[in-house]
Amino acid sequence: MPISRIPASRSTLRRGLRGLAHTTLMAASLLGAAHAAPVADPAGDFLATFAGQQSSTDLDILSVSADYIEASDTFILSSTSAGDIGLTPKGLFVWGVNRGTGTAGFAANGLPGVLFDLVVLLRPDGTGSVGGTALTAGSVTVSGKTLTASISGSLLPSKGFAKQDYTWNLWPRDTAVAGFAAISDFAPDNSNIATTLAVPEPGTYALMAAGLLACGLVRRAGKRQLG
Repeated sequence: MPISRIPASRSTLRRGLRGLAHTTLMAASLLGAAHAAPVADPAGDFLATFAGQQSSTDLDILSVSADYIEASDTFILSSTSAGDIGLTPKGLFVWGVNRGTGTAGFAANGLPGVLFDLVVLLRPDGTGSVGGTALTAGSVTVSGKTLTASISGSLLPSKGFAKQDYTWNLWPRDTAVAGFAAISDFAPDNSNIATTLAVPEPGTYALMAAGLLACGLVRRAGKRQLG
């Protein structure tokens, strides 16, 4: 094998291991824990100020939930829409989280109950970010009308609340439209949902351990290359 190809191979291996680690941890979180009962949001309740298309049913949220897996320090955010995710070409799903210093950023728009001090951005193409930090591959999944994200708690440090006490609201946007008129819906309408502390069942600890092992292999590969 030519020497010039070795770094690329190592880089590809690290990316593969990183994706495997996060996918494994997400699977353990989703399959092996008691999750929050979704909080329902009325169908067809587009904001009167929404300047996008009423046919953008993927931006009409029907239910939301937020779980915290303490054992892996992972948040699982999930939403279900009226239409398939990705129907709106420039759709964006914004989760606002109140970690203890949340303010009513939409009070001027008649929504004093939506409190947040940081936002999580999720896209239909499976990418996302928290406060400008990109989420790793495999963190965001789309399945028909459901969008789910697995987010490390290290990206959401406390501002006063315990992590299981964080509260959340989701507002989709059509980024083809500017300003507040881009927001189609708030779920819930004028309040935040609570986080559910999800406790993995015993059988899932092995799966979580496999994910953590893969994370360790990623770090070890990085150290070897630096060495």
